Amino acid sequence: MERRVHRLTPIIRGWGIVFALAAIALVNGLEPLFTWARDGNLGAAVLLRGLGVFVAGLLVFAAVSQLWWAKMGFGLGEEEVGVTRGVVTNHVRTVRYDRIQAVDVVEPLVARIFGLAAVRVEAAGGGDSAVEIAYVPKQEAEELRAEIMHAVAREGGGAESGAGDADHDDDATDYLVEPVPIRRTLIGAALQLGTIAAAVVVAIPLLTDLTAGAAVVVLVGAVPPLWRMIDQSWRFHSVQGGESSEVLTVTYGLANRRRQLVPLERIHAVSLTQPPLWRLLGWWEVKVNVAGYKIDGDGGTLTLLPVGTLDQALAVVDALSPLDAPAFEDLDPASATVDVRSPRRARWVSPLDYARQSLTMSGADAVVVTWGRVSRRFAVVEAPHIQELTLKQGPLQRAAGLASVRLDLVPGPVSATVRDVDEGEARRVVDTLRGRVLPG
Repeated sequence: MERRVHRLTPIIRGWGIVFALAAIALVNGLEPLFTWARDGNLGAAVLLRGLGVFVAGLLVFAAVSQLWWAKMGFGLGEEEVGVTRGVVTNHVRTVRYDRIQAVDVVEPLVARIFGLAAVRVEAAGGGDSAVEIAYVPKQEAEELRAEIMHAVAREGGGAESGAGDADHDDDATDYLVEPVPIRRTLIGAALQLGTIAAAVVVAIPLLTDLTAGAAVVVLVGAVPPLWRMIDQSWRFHSVQGGESSEVLTVTYGLANRRRQLVPLERIHAVSLTQPPLWRLLGWWEVKVNVAGYKIDGDGGTLTLLPVGTLDQALAVVDALSPLDAPAFEDLDPASATVDVRSPRRARWVSPLDYARQSLTMSGADAVVVTWGRVSRRFAVVEAPHIQELTLKQGPLQRAAGLASVRLDLVPGPVSATVRDVDEGEARRVVDTLRGRVLPG
């Protein structure tokens, strides 16, 4: 049976258009309004006429939005979840339960004002295959997520069966990552190199006679990533849900509040990154690649620690990868436990990074790759999850007897390439990893 979304859904979806039209009308109407007011010619008739046009416009918009709303709906069937919409042309999108990878509750800013939320269903393949049920009351959204996850568990789909029980009180469960302080979020964003560069460029026209045109261009490019970082780390926290601890529930967002489920068994790779200015405060960032979970504009986050201490980062690595925190601390590129590292002659190819480039095979399960001196990076990959192995050798590397080995992974923010190691060692790495046990 088809269910209805909230009546305000068309208005919330179209608020950007309404805002733009209102802004255009305001800008175009301010001058004559001030002129009439100054000359004393703004009578009651003009006010009533303007008010009437405004009210009529609202009524027309309300009528059209309700016609649109009448053609919007969703349903949970025996084998699939579906969404319908369209006044002139009817569009139906469905996802089978056995193809569902994750179910998230999303609260965009405007919807949150009215106590509404959307349920986003991520299917295998990610991206355009996702289905969104928008918008319903927040409590109904949580109930829908649980209902869908129970159906997924019944069908044996890709999402974790324990995810349906993840609607617990955060206070009743130990945090994997405690709520990130707002102060840390803002300082972390301010200490990004892109933020510093943008601030310098913007300050130049203010302190000199140079044109501000370049500053505007820089701001247009710098603000979106800066805002994205603040939005995705705002009050970020995560807990492991259910008795089986098979699902990580992350909650975050300033403008768009989101409650997202990450199935732990589908995490293929974990990375730790320390931007250069974060070293002053000892902060790190942790990201993951999740099989079947492709991030687009509305697809959530694969950052599972946006800004945190080393202890927090190691706790996340311990929970998400086969490598425990004590073992990770021994994997500094300069330590004797590293299996492969860039030789000294690699300084001609990587003068800054050669001392930080290494690969370690920790037992049969984990491969750890390190690189980066300015921005320190570690990548932890489960060996069975390596998709392909690529040996690369450019002309400078060939002349120095060096090569790089790229570990091809599922799509995501984590990449892993052991750079500029001895050619013989690179081939040995490839031969060793080709013998890895592949998932059944």
